[in-house]
Amino acid sequence: MPDTPVPSVTPRKAAQQLRSQKKVQTILDTTLTMLTEGPADQITTNAIAARAKISIGSLYQFFPNKEAIFYELFKRWLFQTLNALDEAGQALEDGLSKEECIDAILEALAGHPEINSRGHWQLRRAMGSSRELAELEAQHLQQILQRIIGLHAKISSQPPAELGQELALLQNQVTIACLQVLAMTDESANRARILGWCKKMLLLAFDFPELDRK
Repeated sequence: MPDTPVPSVTPRKAAQQLRSQKKVQTILDTTLTMLTEGPADQITTNAIAARAKISIGSLYQFFPNKEAIFYELFKRWLFQTLNALDEAGQALEDGLSKEECIDAILEALAGHPEINSRGHWQLRRAMGSSRELAELEAQHLQQILQRIIGLHAKISSQPPAELGQELALLQNQVTIACLQVLAMTDESANRARILGWCKKMLLLAFDFPELDRK
């Protein structure tokens, strides 16, 4: 996954020693917890350092600002999400019904709190907080779209070339909406019912009978 160097959100240095790696992980975990609790614009580097029980100087050794922390979290989330989508694609064996395929996709994405939590959705919103972050997110999310296009090819008939990108965008947006709702209702007594509705919505998004007839 190639990165476009952007000085304003590039870590100052990579953590080489185990102690430094643990410190960076503590910064990232603390920031994600704080994102779970509230919006990104209320988070400051001073607050992150205080919550992580490290000095602000130690934080600045690795990250120049909070946007760089957001971007590092986003890269790690994207890496895990792409792996989950790849695993879902490998699980979609020939002969599975569309319903079984949708179950596999939801199990791969919604069942992992490390990629589908309240904090991660706040992180996605935070990626729009600066021009640099928004541009980097747009670049990287193309990789998710390509995975969605590949899943579409396994679930339903291949759409005409002129519709492929639009259908992938539609499927991606429906998938995002379902995952976001599931993340927000993780502890809800209604989760099973909501999961059922999400499956129906995804089945509609991935099922185009008029294409199957062509």
